This record gives sequence, C-alpha cells and structure tokens, in this order.
Amino acid sequence: MSNKSATLQLCIDRKCLILQLFYMDEIPGSISGFLLDPNFTFVGIEVGDDVLKLKNEYGLECGSSRDIREAAKERWPGRFRRPGLKDLAWEVCGLRMRKPKHVCMSNWEARVLNEAQVEYACIDAFASYKIGHKLLIEKC
Repeated sequence: MSNKSATLQLCIDRKCLILQLFYMDEIPGSISGFLLDPNFTFVGIEVGDDVLKLKNEYGLECGSSRDIREAAKERWPGRFRRPGLKDLAWEVCGLRMRKPKHVCMSNWEARVLNEAQVEYACIDAFASYKIGHKLLIEKC
C-alpha cells in the first residue's frame, strides 16, 4: 500500500460524496473549482495536513479550511486536551459515532470500497460537517 491519500470525503448537510482519488486519472475541474470556492470552508481534525497532501499528491488547492479541534479548544478553553472526532461529535453535537478499528485500518486503496468503508467515510465527513457548522456558523 502507498502513503498517498486514497479518498476525499465531502459533506454538505446530509449529502456526502466520497471520491476515490487514488484511481482517478484526472480530477474533474468541477471538483477543483468546488475546493477553491470561497463560499465553503473545509473542516476536519488536522485538516491542514489533508489540504497539504491534496496539493502535494494531486495538485488540488483548497480555498478555506479550519481545524475543528482547534476551533473547539478556542471556544471552550481548558475543556479539551486533544479530542478526536468521536469525542467532538458527542461533546459538540450530541452525535454518537462508532469507529470500528477493523474498518479504519482496512484497505482504503481497494478499487471498490465495501459498504462498511463507505458508511465509515460518510459518517466521518458528516460528523466533521456538523461540528464545523455548530462551531463556525451557529457559534454555539
């Protein structure tokens, strides 16, 4: 297995898109344009690392991004040390997440992802979206 990012997980509201970048010969211009759109902020845990990998591995630029772990720590100083997505989903949104280790550690470079992988990726993207929305838009 390579160290190259295999998937790009996107979510807006209840719509998720999981792109298998690893097998794309060319990234559609619509995806590049979407990532640069100033109307969107891409969120996640340590999302800056993901943005850098997208640029270095696929030549994709991202307009705006925000680390939701850091946003939560700024919102509630002293409440969190180094929370993961599962912790933030519960603490910020009341969302319970299952993150089975066998799925997390499975082969994300497979040409066809299995149902558990797709579900995991969508839940991951959805939780990041909900946390980001709560912290950055709703300003809870």
